[in-house]
Amino acid sequence: MSKRSKGIILAVITAVMWGIMGIFVRDLSAYEFSNIDISFFRCILAGGAYFIFLLITKPRALKIDVKGLLICLVYGAVAYSISFVSYSVSVSRIPVGVATVLMFMSPVWVAVLGRFMFKEKLTKNKIITILICIVGAVLVADILGSGSIRLDMIGVLAGIVNGIGVALQILLPKFFAKDYDRDTLLVYGFLGAAAVLALGVDFPAVVSNMSQVPTGNLVWDLFGIGILCTMVANVSCVKSTQYVEATTTSILSALEVVVGTLAGFLVFHEHLTLLQILGAVIIVCGAVGSEIISPPKTKK
Repeated sequence: MSKRSKGIILAVITAVMWGIMGIFVRDLSAYEFSNIDISFFRCILAGGAYFIFLLITKPRALKIDVKGLLICLVYGAVAYSISFVSYSVSVSRIPVGVATVLMFMSPVWVAVLGRFMFKEKLTKNKIITILICIVGAVLVADILGSGSIRLDMIGVLAGIVNGIGVALQILLPKFFAKDYDRDTLLVYGFLGAAAVLALGVDFPAVVSNMSQVPTGNLVWDLFGIGILCTMVANVSCVKSTQYVEATTTSILSALEVVVGTLAGFLVFHEHLTLLQILGAVIIVCGAVGSEIISPPKTKK
């Protein structure tokens, strides 16, 4: 398998995992866990599981100097804490489809910031692809539909902030990749974010809520939110930028909108119209088609 194919597959895995995240977030919210509680679960479970995984498979990745540790902690606090909390706020106040669309605005931030951070060229093909995917995302969210969607201003703003946070999750590991291993940044970033979020967690209330949740539901929700939708998703996302450009990874994350909307339709019975289906098709064609059908240019 070529490096480019690996990057594309990892980006698609990221999109799928992020797309189903709303299912677990909403279920935990129904049991009265706060947005900060849920974000803390995501970080501590992902960080702890990935720490154990690296301890067994790649212990050298856990070695880091004080400066690197501070960078990782700041990275986690900024990219993960803010992003995770804002996503939880967003899906709790507006439909999953709309929240996912706002998260997908991250390719715009990645493209703009990547131009300055890595001098990545913003080609016509990328610009057109981003525009096509945004059009599809708007249709999927049914923003131009019947007007029956409940849009809450705080939820919308939280979704926008989440999109910026996702962009930083993609860009910052690549920015520091020359000095620090991506795995090192990820594991300590997760744990750093958990440390920051712990300051806002009411642990007695969390324990009380846990005792009232059916064990099966709690285990499944925590596994989904911490391992699948955080550790697997974010590791795949960061690893993807090792093989393809950050903008490419971000564009492919458009598939997350399709998955998120389908999850909202199948699990929460949210409205799904012909325009939304058309939007999903447009996103798939725009995101996947531009990266698979168009052969990458090779250097002479």
